[in-house]
Amino acid sequence: MDFSTEELDFFQHVFTSETETDKTIANEHNLTVETSIPKNVADILGNAKLTLLAQISHYQLWFPLTIKKNQDNEFTPILGTPEIMDMQGIDRSWRVNSPQNVSLHNKGTKQQVEILSLSSSGITMRANCITSANKLFEGKELEMHLPDQRQVKLALESVRSENNIIAGRFKNVAQGRDCLRKFLFNLHRTKYSELYEQIN
Repeated sequence: MDFSTEELDFFQHVFTSETETDKTIANEHNLTVETSIPKNVADILGNAKLTLLAQISHYQLWFPLTIKKNQDNEFTPILGTPEIMDMQGIDRSWRVNSPQNVSLHNKGTKQQVEILSLSSSGITMRANCITSANKLFEGKELEMHLPDQRQVKLALESVRSENNIIAGRFKNVAQGRDCLRKFLFNLHRTKYSELYEQIN
């Protein structure tokens, strides 16, 4: 996403008019404006026009941001569920290993696969029968069932297959992407609670 010259001038004006309090805060926190969103994040966030970026350790949390008018005609920012990017090593969506109570279904039938890792962009699984597991990539109406009974409708694109381990990328997520991001965000907050304690 690129900002116009007028928008960039506005941001420059907003962030350069410092009071003494602003200078004290600036010494404690760094505020930056990103004028572009990485393509992989934009795709997952549904090409959100505005985002808020928070950096926690080596994780980037990209929050979709919408601004609406309330009943008093005041602008109110609304933050969505963030996409978590792991910036350590290769930049990619954060993945949870061996998520509990998550299953993959094809035409209503639970698939006999063990989910080894899950992110908002893809899945890695172990299959007893590689032939039947490969048929998952032909299905257009797969469902992922999450622990809170929510469902994510999607299709899979094969990334790699080795022995009985298969990795796939999500494509055509018809519904439930935000549910999946909420599920992953809650797991991340639980697993790295000490990082979130540093945020006031």
